[in-house]
Amino acid sequence: MPRFHAFSITAAASKGPRIGRFCKRLGFGTLSATRSLRYNPLMTLSRPEQDAADRQAMEWQAQLSSDRLSEAQRLAFENWLKQSPENAAAWRSVNDFWTGLDSLTLSDLYLDSAASPEKTPRLRSKPRFRQAGLALAASVLLLAGAVYPKFDGYLADYRATTGELRTIALEDGSTLLLNTASAMSVDYSPQQRLITLHGGEAFFTVAPDPARPFVVATEAGRVEALGTAFDVKETGGTTEVTVFEHAVKITTCDGEVKEKLAQGQHLQFRRDRINPTARIDLQHAGAWHRRRLVFQDRSLAEVVAELDRYRPGKILIIDAAIEKLPITGVFGIADTDVALASIEQSLPVKVRKLPGGLALLSAK
Repeated sequence: MPRFHAFSITAAASKGPRIGRFCKRLGFGTLSATRSLRYNPLMTLSRPEQDAADRQAMEWQAQLSSDRLSEAQRLAFENWLKQSPENAAAWRSVNDFWTGLDSLTLSDLYLDSAASPEKTPRLRSKPRFRQAGLALAASVLLLAGAVYPKFDGYLADYRATTGELRTIALEDGSTLLLNTASAMSVDYSPQQRLITLHGGEAFFTVAPDPARPFVVATEAGRVEALGTAFDVKETGGTTEVTVFEHAVKITTCDGEVKEKLAQGQHLQFRRDRINPTARIDLQHAGAWHRRRLVFQDRSLAEVVAELDRYRPGKILIIDAAIEKLPITGVFGIADTDVALASIEQSLPVKVRKLPGGLALLSAK
């Protein structure tokens, strides 16, 4: 019999225009009250093929909700949807869940996920309701990891928590620097040295061993070292590679090959395609190795997305008018509150901090 994770969400969620109508009633941008929703069919754990489809569907849902969705991403989603009945079923489940949020009302808000709405006292006064809504918003955003889990990383050999950078020395003399919220496993054999990056980012410095290729496997394919130092980042089925020394060879899961990505070059690839190569500033790209982030004429939305990776909470822009404000600067990753304070001082941006590490950015 199939086994399910069944759980309820009783809190506030951020879903942009779909439930944005609640934001004005609560008085704080794009956050919304939600009722308890039973969420069950996505989490069938007895069939590996369905597990993979469920995970991919949740990742696609997040990408399709982005204002920066590209035409290539949209086409990739349509191709994925047609690949198998499992993909189609998983997408229906995800879409039905989020579509259900549209029917929510303020009376659906209650504090205890185990309590029924009839037995839970209503929050009548506007000040109390607003305070509860903000606190609940922080709570549900911290639970986002439970809604969108990365099952493969649970059994990883090495992990770095949010905000942590971890240096790991491997048995062959190679070293790697694991970036924030990342997980990887090591499988060395007489034939090859295989690293599986389950998610996140790592910088590899590879010891030479011609008899055993050094390979980094991701959800999208494989990166084989042809030299010394390179960076691999895996996010939602997209792998990014930056070469710092010598070169690497890239092979997608579908068999497309990039024979040589050279020093100072960067590209992204997915299971079915390799995007064009671009030159990259290695000082900027490698700044995170020194616990710094360097931005040159980047939008506020891009900067916030990067800072958010290092924050044990969530940073949200709730005012579209400020998303494209340009930023040039250097930020430390040890304390994202310092970076947010700098942004607030230098731009027409107001930062509101809430419990649980939630930070809301709006126009002043």
